[in-house]
Amino acid sequence: MADLVSASEDLAEALYFIVDDVHVLANTSAEAELDQLLTLPSPSLHFLLGSRCFPGFNLAKSELQSAVTVSGDDLRFRPIEVDLLFRRVYRKPLTPAGVFNLTEKTDGWAAALHLFHLATTSHSAVERRRAAESINPTSSLERDYFSQHFLAGIPAQMTEFLHRTCFFPVLTPSRCDALLGFVDSRTLLLGLERLGIISTGDNGVTYRVPHPLRQQLVASWADGGARLAADSRQDSAAILEQERAYGLALELLAEGQDWEQLRNLLRRVGASAVQPGGCRWASHLPESLIINEPVAALAASRQLLDDGCIMAASATASRVEQLTTDPQCLKLANEIHLLADVWANDGAYADSGPAASLRAASRCRPSAVAQALSGQPSAPYALARGLALLLAGDQRASLPWLRRTAESLGVEPAAALAAQLVLAVFGPENSTTAADSRTAEVDAVQRQAAHFGLTWLARVARGVQAAFPGTASSQAAVQTVIESCEGRGDEWGAALVAAAAAHLRLHSGRADPAAFEELALRFRRLGAGTLEAWAHSAQALVAASVDLPEAVDRPRAAEAFARAAEVPGALAVAYAAMALQSPENYSDLMQAAIETAKSAGLMCRPWTWLASEASPAFRQGGRRPARIGGPLQNSPDRPIRFHHDRIHAAPVPASVEVRCFGGFRLRLDGWDVDLARVRPQARTVMRILAMNAGRPVHRESLAGILWADLDTASALHNLQVSISSLRRALQLSNPTPCQPSIARHGEAYALVLAGQSTFDLVEFDQAVHDAYSARVEGDHRRMAAELRRAVELYSGEVLPEDGPAEWVIDTRERYRLRAAESAAMLANAELAFGNTAGAARAASRSVEIDPWRDESWRTLVEVLRHSGDLAAAERAHRRYQLVLRTLGVAVDAVSGYGEKDVSAFRAVLPSDGCPHPGRIPRSTS
Repeated sequence: MADLVSASEDLAEALYFIVDDVHVLANTSAEAELDQLLTLPSPSLHFLLGSRCFPGFNLAKSELQSAVTVSGDDLRFRPIEVDLLFRRVYRKPLTPAGVFNLTEKTDGWAAALHLFHLATTSHSAVERRRAAESINPTSSLERDYFSQHFLAGIPAQMTEFLHRTCFFPVLTPSRCDALLGFVDSRTLLLGLERLGIISTGDNGVTYRVPHPLRQQLVASWADGGARLAADSRQDSAAILEQERAYGLALELLAEGQDWEQLRNLLRRVGASAVQPGGCRWASHLPESLIINEPVAALAASRQLLDDGCIMAASATASRVEQLTTDPQCLKLANEIHLLADVWANDGAYADSGPAASLRAASRCRPSAVAQALSGQPSAPYALARGLALLLAGDQRASLPWLRRTAESLGVEPAAALAAQLVLAVFGPENSTTAADSRTAEVDAVQRQAAHFGLTWLARVARGVQAAFPGTASSQAAVQTVIESCEGRGDEWGAALVAAAAAHLRLHSGRADPAAFEELALRFRRLGAGTLEAWAHSAQALVAASVDLPEAVDRPRAAEAFARAAEVPGALAVAYAAMALQSPENYSDLMQAAIETAKSAGLMCRPWTWLASEASPAFRQGGRRPARIGGPLQNSPDRPIRFHHDRIHAAPVPASVEVRCFGGFRLRLDGWDVDLARVRPQARTVMRILAMNAGRPVHRESLAGILWADLDTASALHNLQVSISSLRRALQLSNPTPCQPSIARHGEAYALVLAGQSTFDLVEFDQAVHDAYSARVEGDHRRMAAELRRAVELYSGEVLPEDGPAEWVIDTRERYRLRAAESAAMLANAELAFGNTAGAARAASRSVEIDPWRDESWRTLVEVLRHSGDLAAAERAHRRYQLVLRTLGVAVDAVSGYGEKDVSAFRAVLPSDGCPHPGRIPRSTS
């Protein structure tokens, strides 16, 4: 030691002293010597210590002021990190569903993740991904790791203690004493906690065994026989029942599928077993038990409600009324009905609690709802008021209420965690707090929500956490969570995750107008006018910032919508969008946006998030340079100057003709582009850029679509090679000298539309939009003409050559449905004008495009009968019946083919021509 001290004084360069398994040195002379080494004053000497628990020496002494402690929670892998581990380190990428499941089942434990990798190294990619999505880690590798490494060296008494108490989901000294019949459990628990085997988050009141270790311990009971394991499980459940921990007892019996004992316990405790967040066990119940046992049905409905499955929860609660007359069960079932009704799409509810108030704020006039909630001190009411204020855009007033609610975890965990999640995403702190810190905050919410059985909140937090990086792989993870919500019937969860993801991408300056358009549609279906107003304003802002064709009308429509719904914050954003769209009135409109934001209490300025490349004057709200027309309105001899995220084309850009309906076609200055010589993946890149012509597509999105199995660097390299080959092909296809039509802008690529460029998707959108405008103005002749133009433009599905590729499916379906709707509207209009032949053609085209559209079939049959062509009407009627039989619909239940009011289509839009919540025309370009 003396020699080392002397040598440390003469060090010429840094020396790193690494000591692993420091816990082994506990209470030895080596530990004391290590303590002396740590206090050496040499600035060139650095120590890295690894231990399962804190060492016995004092880490707070003055000589160790620069010491950094990294806890087990810091080392735990989160979903984002698990994805990077398998994608970049192991080079064995997993699906988002596999990443989420693997993280949950291993608790992010590095050793367990590595063991999974070793166990699946020889598997095919499909087998490995399937294993990750359905993992139940009890492999021999894991058993050997726990027995030979993790538990090696601990006293046999502790090992036996862990084995016998492993059925308890949560360990307490009294619980373990009752099971084992002695009073030394606290000492053993403290010893295990000191060794880092178990952990406590409440100063020793309760302890938890790591999830992978508990699974191994439970699985080890199989070696002694099923009967012995069942007896031990029942003994543990009986102790939990004595403590009135009914939820844990039932969870224990459900894990072991001991339905007889579970049924008996339900009959003994009755409705006391049903608590918010305490019915996770009900998800394992067989259908026969739910059908016949009232408390089981009640618990299943509570679990479905906690999981966001509103309609299923209401339907299951209805069974309770048929199974029992117990007043307590009926009361709880009615409460579940009321909560479900509050969030149901029709919004027909009679409840007046905090949930009903929040639901009212989501519809319209959130400021008025918040004002009505004053004087309510409880955490749920404080949360409702804080969220109502935030929905109105009053960040400043909402923060105290949300922060107060977030501090009530011990009293109202659901409200506290919801407030904590909202603050992490939408609070003003997110503009100054590092992304890693916010991700950790959301991760904490997800873990706590899962601990409290709040599975809906945990799932939403998981989606938000996935959205933070903003990369292509993270967007895929977000989509996985959204699809998981939709698969459960949780439309609110899907919409809120999509909203958080869209907000975070907007905040990072990489917003996609289509995402906000889809978001507006989601909130429209949910009857959430307030949230829809925000989506419309954000879409208008992004569309105006990149000069999309619909930017001309979107900002004013968004402004009218926000005003009608009385959402001041969204109104401020709409004013900013109008400012970007109107250079001649920029200063006045931007000043209106700033003043509206101030008076509303909106502390952030979303329009500045899109101005990272704009002039300082714009970022400060100054005058914006005059804009040269939109991408389809420029003269051939003038350059396009897209602002902010716009693509800067060359002085003499090529005129581009893009066709996506019915098959891909690309022409430059009248010459067909031949892509036969480029690789198939490069041609796919071209079609993706073409489908988004005039709009930038982030390079990570392109790379994620085509090279998801590669690490980011390799995928981006492949993308660059593809872009280069496409540019060469475009130059060879056009004998006229011109600049490249594929331009790069920051981190994105785009197919530039300039001069006399045309794009069939944009033309279709414009025709539909003009038809809606004419309809509002009462000009039905012009409406019919624009609808005819739209139907003619739709010559077939969008990019049929790409089959079921995920990146095109949503766009293809959106245009198909809009085309069918346009044809149906045209049929109604032609019929109203007395043009039965035109009406028949339009109705036939509508059912040809979408054979599942009832309205079109009915119109077709009606038109043919009206024209006197009874044979054709009967044929159409029979084809309609065949479609209904295919769908399993009773044909006899369908009637009224000739009773349609042909003037009804005129009453769809308001007479004042202004958009109202739920009725704003939408565009899909």
